[in-house]
Amino acid sequence: MELLSAFIPVFVGTNWVLEIVTKTLVTSGKIGASSSDDILDKGKLEFQYSHELRPRHVILQECASPRVISTHLNLDSVPPGISNPQNKVKIIVVMRNPKDTVVSYYHFGQKCRSLDGRKPLPPWDEYFRIFLEGKNTYGCYFDHVLGWWQRRDDPHFLFLKYEDMKKDLPNAVRTVAAFLQVNLDDASIETIAHACTFANMKGILDNSRIYDRTVNARKGLVGDWKTMFTDEQKKLFDQKCKTKLEGSGLHFDFE
Repeated sequence: MELLSAFIPVFVGTNWVLEIVTKTLVTSGKIGASSSDDILDKGKLEFQYSHELRPRHVILQECASPRVISTHLNLDSVPPGISNPQNKVKIIVVMRNPKDTVVSYYHFGQKCRSLDGRKPLPPWDEYFRIFLEGKNTYGCYFDHVLGWWQRRDDPHFLFLKYEDMKKDLPNAVRTVAAFLQVNLDDASIETIAHACTFANMKGILDNSRIYDRTVNARKGLVGDWKTMFTDEQKKLFDQKCKTKLEGSGLHFDFE
């Protein structure tokens, strides 16, 4: 069966969904025994590592179906096979509320820069302003999510929210399996969900052979933005959310 699952995360949530998909495909026998590290070694679309300098699209052409691709790119930047999928291609878009996203991405960026000896990110207040102005690595958060949100009625796409996954992880696993046309019994779904709790994910990521994954797991909470935002920053962010998201039909839980 030709099956490609592309994850289009908005800065955070990639590794969580990737782990669910990997375990779902392995459990169902759609792919052989593999780890999410194995998949990312080949399928992290816009990334390049020193141990493999060939472009990812070249590597992926050599891989047997089903192939799993991970990317942070926006709708206008991905190949047409992802932005306008055909046939049995499956695209999973995972989103996290923007307040927790900026806090998580800030801590992740600081840790990555410390790992490879780069200059630290600017102080939080300045980083907050940069994020709100849409000048971060992958562009404006709101334009990014709204770009993908245009595809919400396309059956090739599944949209997941980080906050919903936190509320009911077994249901998220069940939803992913159904979307990938994989039949799993309740025991398998519960096993995968348990393996993908934050505590277990932290163990997987902390011991990853891919260096930037080792600094991904921090708290895994909804509402952690409250530990960083000032009252003024909350007001500014709320206004930005209203301006950008009002009327789009896209809503987030912030706590």
